[in-house]
Amino acid sequence: MVDSGNRQALILGAAGGFGGAMAQELGRRGWYLRLLVRDPARLGRLGLPEDADIVVGDARDPALVAHAAQGMDAILHAVNLPYPQWDPAMRRITAAAIEGARASGARLVFPGNVYAFGRQDARPLHEEAERRPDTVKGRLRADLETAIETLGREGTAPVLILRAGDFYGPTVRNGLTDMIFARLAKGQAPRWPGPLDLPHQWCFVPDLARLTADLLEAPERLAPVEHVHLAAQLFDTQRRFMEMAAAAAGHPRLGPKRLPWWLLRLAALTDPVARELLELRYLFDDPVVLTGNRLQVLVPDFRPTAPERAIAATMAAHAQDVRPAQG
Repeated sequence: MVDSGNRQALILGAAGGFGGAMAQELGRRGWYLRLLVRDPARLGRLGLPEDADIVVGDARDPALVAHAAQGMDAILHAVNLPYPQWDPAMRRITAAAIEGARASGARLVFPGNVYAFGRQDARPLHEEAERRPDTVKGRLRADLETAIETLGREGTAPVLILRAGDFYGPTVRNGLTDMIFARLAKGQAPRWPGPLDLPHQWCFVPDLARLTADLLEAPERLAPVEHVHLAAQLFDTQRRFMEMAAAAAGHPRLGPKRLPWWLLRLAALTDPVARELLELRYLFDDPVVLTGNRLQVLVPDFRPTAPERAIAATMAAHAQDVRPAQG
């Protein structure tokens, strides 16, 4: 275990994919954890430290977040919501997280994504790439990042924004991973809403949590506004990733299937999540790839998990979801 030096972190959204992975990683390292959640029952599967301080409440409440942030070294904004709820909920949650950092001086950590960069011309995106969003969700994400960066630029509180590929891992449950891992856990062929033979970049979330913890434990290395890309697990084809998942599930003959966009458009007539996904079709038709050198500068010894191990661990967690209860 790494010596945490009695460091303390407030995690907003600890029951989610990134928040859960961060709670597990920081807990293993001996950090004191304060977890703000709406439904503490969702924390049960994470195996958190017994001394974690659970605060039940709404992350949109700036007074609650500011109070919970007192004495913390870091605030992890790990809340993510279904697309239809993003605006205004994500704006309000981010504003509350900013007020918490402003009140406490704690470093605000935010997992960014590629939406703010907009459509690209196939060139890899480094940490200082220009943000030129051209979708509703891209403009929202750019607004959130700009607001967070203001903390560091004005000297109120330091900021760490991380970006990586599409999340997967034992704690992650979302529409994309469900189409692969959840279906395989049920003995069904995995599906993907885009060409299967294009490159795709994935992120094993425990790796991102480990990297984040490494960075938080070396604050002297970080700039007031720090951007770090975890440019790992770039698969030459999405088909290869899905075939590896099928093999890990014990179903190597369940070949990946392409989910046609016309079917998603049909689903969008009644499903608001499918309707929101249509705006992001460009990410499947024209791969967006992250690169960058800050990781090598800040944590030169960091090594991501081998894809085979990462996929196997993720598949095992999804298999547990569908395993019948004993007794």
